[in-house]
Amino acid sequence: MNMKPRAYILFLICLVQCSCSDFLHVESNQQLTYDTFYKDFDDCRSATAVLYSAPWFDFNGSLLWEIGDARANNMYIDLSTYASGIFNRFMENSSTDHLDNGWNSLYNVVCQSDHIINNLYRALENGVSESEVNQCCAEARFMRGTAYWYLMSLWGNVPIVEDPSAITLDYQLAPNCQEDVLMYAISDMEYAAENLPRTDVAGRVTRYSALGMLSRMYITAACYARGNKFTESRYPISTETWYDKARKAALEVCEGGSQYSLMDDYEDLFKPQNNNNTESLFALQWVPGSIEYGVGNRIQTNLCYTSQMLGGLTAYGGSGYISAELIEMLHQRGETSRMRGIAFVNGSIYDYIGTDTDDGYWKVTGRTMCNVKKQVVGGTKDTDGAAVSGNSGLATPMLRLAEVYLLLAEATLSSFASISQAPADQAEAALKYFNMVHRRSRNATAETDYTNLTIDDIRNERRVELAMEGQYWYDILRRAYYDQSATIAYLNSQHRGYKYKYDGKTFVWRDSDGREAKQADASVFLLPYPSAELTQNPNLNSEPVHFDVNR
Repeated sequence: MNMKPRAYILFLICLVQCSCSDFLHVESNQQLTYDTFYKDFDDCRSATAVLYSAPWFDFNGSLLWEIGDARANNMYIDLSTYASGIFNRFMENSSTDHLDNGWNSLYNVVCQSDHIINNLYRALENGVSESEVNQCCAEARFMRGTAYWYLMSLWGNVPIVEDPSAITLDYQLAPNCQEDVLMYAISDMEYAAENLPRTDVAGRVTRYSALGMLSRMYITAACYARGNKFTESRYPISTETWYDKARKAALEVCEGGSQYSLMDDYEDLFKPQNNNNTESLFALQWVPGSIEYGVGNRIQTNLCYTSQMLGGLTAYGGSGYISAELIEMLHQRGETSRMRGIAFVNGSIYDYIGTDTDDGYWKVTGRTMCNVKKQVVGGTKDTDGAAVSGNSGLATPMLRLAEVYLLLAEATLSSFASISQAPADQAEAALKYFNMVHRRSRNATAETDYTNLTIDDIRNERRVELAMEGQYWYDILRRAYYDQSATIAYLNSQHRGYKYKYDGKTFVWRDSDGREAKQADASVFLLPYPSAELTQNPNLNSEPVHFDVNR
């Protein structure tokens, strides 16, 4: 897993000092050692601050959306040689671009979290209170648990690493069983929920962030149990118990987190000026206006279709479009704010992008297919200096309140055919929060509210609400855990590689581009281990071993 000193031991001597008022602006101090660090609570907070950005950099720039959206067929990629196009058509192998970057990035999160967790005891020796130390440990475990949820979802059996220093001496590890990695992630997140504060400065995770993430993980476990994938003697928790845990975690966020609320305008969610807004439960924190490698959000660079829109900033996304399926779905559902927030539709005008052009705004012209809008925020002038070369300045949304509202509905539905079969009070609460998200999408009133819900209703709402936020593939995986044959049939029925024409009023399918996707089978639900990792650690292909999560 590329556990060489260059990536991880550097963290031992390169901790950061940063301002308490703005934990993103950091300065390296090469002179620091563990003997001179962790002197006080501020030092502990400085250590955890780095976990919000740099370790996630490569995952954020590629696999987050290449798998979460392109593989899930929320995107059409015109160049099949791009990694996103390869993942979309299930044509990847162990040498495909970005596999190793994504793997290494997630393990960077894990190992840098480990270093903090393993050394916070030094703060206790320096008089920092136990509750403050536990809070910082909870931040690190939140990050580690989230990274492991992604790792087990993408690769299945992966090594659980708790001592990166030891791994640098012998990194040829056998993978641990997928069920243990999932339970390890849940254990980390449960600790985070118990020890994080209910409120904190903007951008820091809280108890409600952890509960929202737990709801996502508990539903993952429910689907896993529903497919009889857990070893019963190790994890005898029933499917319904997992769903109930997910429902209770989500409900506490919905009813208890008074500092959180839905933004009025969906489109406003994805502007750097609104970073860490009232809907943000967890977002990756980048340094606005910085051109330093590793501390900026490069998604805009990869997705924007023209540099003219960005005032000359680099744009490589001319070959990436929202898929025909997703555009047709948005069109048929009569979406308004979501469509503008997700896709550049021909004729649309954005008065906050392209403000330094002669027109003073950006009008979408000459596009028969819809390029990606979400994650594209504009140039330096449009963003009050946040966007610069290779960095949009946008805090990457990883968990929003709207998702938790939808997770509440999914957990309440449980294994029922419709939510009307759930206890009446639970169904009422789930419908209330589900419809809050649904109304916002159309600027609608209660007249459009759902009075009942099926799993398809919830999946479709999640798909359009969270499009281009890297989540839809994981919704597909959850279904595959307990109904693999139906999920494979669904994937093979998708129109991958089909072009279309859309002008905001009429949607027209066009022919396939002739580069058909590989026929989906059970193998598509896991990615191959990166070739560089297999070279360094051939044991990755050995039989997975169990990890005692409850030791």
